[in-house]
Amino acid sequence: MKKIFLLLVFALTAAFAEPEGVFVDVELMSGTHQRAKFLGIENDTVSLGGYIQNKFTVVKIAKKQFKKIVDEKGNDLLNETSKPQATDTVASSSSTKVDTKQAAISSSSSEAQAPIESQAQDSLEAAPKTEEIEKPTPQPIKTILVAYTAKGIEPSIADQFTGLTARLLMEAGEKPQVIRKSDISNCDDNICIQNELAAHGFRSIYFGEIVQNIKTDSLTLNLTHAFYEDSLPILHRSSVNVSRASAFGDAITNNKLKNQLLDAQGKETIKTKKNRTYIHIETDPDGATISRSEKDAICKSPCTFVTSDTTKFTVHAYWNVDRHLWGASTNITPLPGDTVHVSLKLKRVTPEIRILTFPEGASVYKAGAPITKRSKAIAKTPEKIPVYNMGTDSLLIRKAGYRDTLINFYVAPVSQIDLSVDLEKLTDFDEIEKQNKWLHDKKMQTIGEAFIGGAAGTILIGSLLMYFAHLDYSDAEDIKSDLKIPGSAKGKNYQDKVKKNKKLVDQGDNKAIAGSILLGTGAALLGVGLYFYF
Repeated sequence: MKKIFLLLVFALTAAFAEPEGVFVDVELMSGTHQRAKFLGIENDTVSLGGYIQNKFTVVKIAKKQFKKIVDEKGNDLLNETSKPQATDTVASSSSTKVDTKQAAISSSSSEAQAPIESQAQDSLEAAPKTEEIEKPTPQPIKTILVAYTAKGIEPSIADQFTGLTARLLMEAGEKPQVIRKSDISNCDDNICIQNELAAHGFRSIYFGEIVQNIKTDSLTLNLTHAFYEDSLPILHRSSVNVSRASAFGDAITNNKLKNQLLDAQGKETIKTKKNRTYIHIETDPDGATISRSEKDAICKSPCTFVTSDTTKFTVHAYWNVDRHLWGASTNITPLPGDTVHVSLKLKRVTPEIRILTFPEGASVYKAGAPITKRSKAIAKTPEKIPVYNMGTDSLLIRKAGYRDTLINFYVAPVSQIDLSVDLEKLTDFDEIEKQNKWLHDKKMQTIGEAFIGGAAGTILIGSLLMYFAHLDYSDAEDIKSDLKIPGSAKGKNYQDKVKKNKKLVDQGDNKAIAGSILLGTGAALLGVGLYFYF
């Protein structure tokens, strides 16, 4: 426990160092290593400086507790004896200067920090002077905040967000200790730091990160929280975007920063009350459907609806009667807490969807049902498709050798809606095989439809020929009946009827033969067509 306690002390004192003294690497007799500020040695007591809870503090520990104190140049300040007077003088001067600053800061510190500071200082001063107590039992510190890191951003911004987050943690009942990543010298990433801190008893560990978004001129604050209930941590990560120009004002607006902390802790966030805007719309004629691009129908004019949006958006009004469409659109800028009045006059419109694909020649299908070999394409790109129903819709684009593409879009009451699609080439073998099978089945069905169509025409012609043959046979039968009437068998009229009868019979035979052939051919074509079709 003593080793862990001392490690925490040094981590806290080295987190945000003051200019006084020099950085040193400290090694205790217990084997603990830490980096701190060396302020001097006086009366066999070593003075180290740093911050505890954002308050500069001097920690005094008996000299015999240290194994070595080495500065950045490699000098062992603990065992240096060449200039004892100068060292003692510097130590005394530094101690006096730091103690003076400590007194000044202590007088201005907050009441919330005082109990924590007092408890930590009393424990630290008591530890080296009481040799009889081998293992002190201070109150363990369970929460630690690893200061925000930021690339391409002023360090002061990261430090201020670190301070804000630490303060929110204190107000939430935690007692966070703040360190920098560089204080854990043997770690290069968050996982290593997290494991190192967890090994020393920390159960609640926070990591802060600030990322700049150049395109949107904003900052993203990332807060990761690792909480150890057992041996494995529960991880939560929360992000919030703030304006780069007014980062701090934006962060505290509507409890953004506090909600980020609650989200990182896995708690329910504070619901902020937004200023609502009322939109009142009237149309000429009345009864038009009002909608927004991202939504279907909202209401029928005249009507009023509520929105919490703060940016400009588009509202559409349309009226459908027997596939005739009247419509109008306008842009609305919300007035928080007020009502925006809009009046629209509807005009006749004939919306069309212009579909372009790269490459061209793709088939366009209505979405909503799987495409089979019997599915009929409604267009071939590039093409214009008339539409009669407003609102959200979707189409499926298919082309041999390319991946199917689903397009979701909103049909507004405007003359033309442009849809442009870059098709993605197929590379997966299974998908290519599946598409090739569909193309083969589609081709067979097309051939089957052609055979069935040909069979229908052939059967129809054959049936007509059979019908005409029947008419010829009927006329020949009538003439034959006339020839049975008694009369001159050698007369000219009689002979003409005989010839006509024979001609009708021959014509009927020829038509009957041709009709039979066509009927047989049609039946064969129908059978082949049905085979290919199914």
